[in-house]
Amino acid sequence: MKDLKRFFSTFVAAKMLGVDPGSVANWIDDGVLKAHRTPGGHRRIQVDDLMAFLDQHHMPIPPDLLPKSPHVVVVDDEPEIARIIGRAIRLQHPDYEVSEAYDGFQAGTVITTLLPEVVILDLRMPGLDGFETCRMIKGNPLTRTTQIIVVTAFPSQENETHAIECGAVICLPKPLNLAELVRHVSRLVVEARG
Repeated sequence: MKDLKRFFSTFVAAKMLGVDPGSVANWIDDGVLKAHRTPGGHRRIQVDDLMAFLDQHHMPIPPDLLPKSPHVVVVDDEPEIARIIGRAIRLQHPDYEVSEAYDGFQAGTVITTLLPEVVILDLRMPGLDGFETCRMIKGNPLTRTTQIIVVTAFPSQENETHAIECGAVICLPKPLNLAELVRHVSRLVVEARG
């Protein structure tokens, strides 16, 4: 999980745990909590070391350290299609957060706010189409690692090639095989969380 690479200062760790920063510094100095020092002499605690400390001492895990549920955003200008896809994903993965957007502009706001692992994106939408939306997602440093599945009622080699060039990893025809779509979503969530 990417979050396990983060480091905390003694002050941030203390605030999360609801203790005095001096207590955290003492735990480190006593060798109870693993940490390292920066060249400037500041203590830094890796998330997985903090988690091990909490587990070993039967302390509650702060919500900030709990793994976040995978998030999937479904973008389709037909709300009923978006809802059907969302239900299929939730049925197979009740722990996933699934959000919907009904055009490319709304998708941009939702995606940059939620930073989902996977986006399911219809190609033909009014205003900002799926190709433009795909380029927008991949062009944003915050969302460039988001995995994109493109769906289209107009399957063609040209559409598929163009979608892949814009950043999609899979292009599926409508009507959708929901079981196949959910299998792809499952695999891409795992890959995105690396």
